[in-house]
Amino acid sequence: MLSKKEFFIAGICILLAGCMGGAPDVVIDSFEEELNASTVDYGSGEGAQVTVSASKEFSQCGNQSLKIEYNLTPSGYMWIARGYGLDVKGAAAWTVSPQEVSWKKYNALEVSMYGAGSGAVIAFDVKDAQGEYWRFLLSDDVKGWKDIVCPFAHFFPRHDWQPETAQLNDIMDFPIMSFQFEPRLPGKGVYYFDCVKIIHTQVK
Repeated sequence: MLSKKEFFIAGICILLAGCMGGAPDVVIDSFEEELNASTVDYGSGEGAQVTVSASKEFSQCGNQSLKIEYNLTPSGYMWIARGYGLDVKGAAAWTVSPQEVSWKKYNALEVSMYGAGSGAVIAFDVKDAQGEYWRFLLSDDVKGWKDIVCPFAHFFPRHDWQPETAQLNDIMDFPIMSFQFEPRLPGKGVYYFDCVKIIHTQVK
């Protein structure tokens, strides 16, 4: 028999589990292995330049983070991607495969970003099961680490570009297969990313 105190605590735990969807956070990428052209799908165009590397100086989970150094021209573009179905096969280095995740139990992604507090915007894109790209905008409004919650309901389909092979239906089809970062403000900069998670949260 449970005591009144134990019964109360158990009830609170059940209530919290229900509010949180009863599913623990899933870290899909913490960038722990070598980070280079063989493990990260990245590139640039129209005069823009970008390099990636592992940073052991800054990290949030594990021993290192993804370091992005870039020089973005006014007309340039770039991408830094990890996941499945990309041109760089070694970028499929998530801690779990997309098919192993019970996506119905979750409603958001979370990413840790070390910013400069510049006020710039970084696009955070995901590719769904039909190849359609969806976008969420990250704000560089904190100098240092910031955990940013990205609800699935707040992503919007990209209208500037989509792969020719994508099936465009304006519905985020699960599982999500990959994610990518793209600085949007022209100029030079450095960002660090870590702890990309699938979570369940109270969406505002």
